[in-house]
Amino acid sequence: MAGLALVLRAALPTRRPRTDVPYPELLRSTARLVGRHPALRRRALYQATMFGAFSAFWTTVSYVLTSAPFHYNQLEVGLFALVGAGGVAAAPLAGRWADRGLNRPMTAAALLTAALAFGLAGVGRHSVVALGAAAILLDMAVQTTLILGQHVIFQLDPASRARVNSVYMATFFFGGALGSQLASTAYRAEGWPAVAVLGAALPAAGLLLWATERRERPSDAVPQSLG
Repeated sequence: MAGLALVLRAALPTRRPRTDVPYPELLRSTARLVGRHPALRRRALYQATMFGAFSAFWTTVSYVLTSAPFHYNQLEVGLFALVGAGGVAAAPLAGRWADRGLNRPMTAAALLTAALAFGLAGVGRHSVVALGAAAILLDMAVQTTLILGQHVIFQLDPASRARVNSVYMATFFFGGALGSQLASTAYRAEGWPAVAVLGAALPAAGLLLWATERRERPSDAVPQSLG
């Protein structure tokens, strides 16, 4: 990390802020963006449920793999985690779906896929193939909703994309932290089946929220001023 910092310091161009707005006002304006854009709130919450499920899986699956019937060591658990890299294959597909105007149906499909992935993980908890397939499906679903969500929020206020993105990221990382904590508690209480139920319930909650969504009017995408 230290070496990378030196390389980036030498290679990246100098960028300076182009605003003289005080930092507290930037924070207040960010909060106003949350109130102004329903699509931002929704997309952030969808991704919070997805990242919560993602964190629930990867926080606790190592406990499953290091116990019977697998008894994996640290290296083997790490190699299993590489399976999740397959999820990045969904990113270009999600971009094309968004460009084709399929944002809403594919969001629902991704939320449903994540819930079904936990069903597979719960039923196939004694099969590394089933767990691996669940990991790939879950990671693809999370990648899909991430890309689709960014496609929506970056059109809301082009002049404030950094602040819009900060709301999005902060919300879904909060969901991830909450998912990790809840999964750890569930695993201690009832084991992996409880984690599978929790993991399926989170995207299912997102899907219920999706079902109440109304299509945004064009005026919702009109750029807004800082104030």
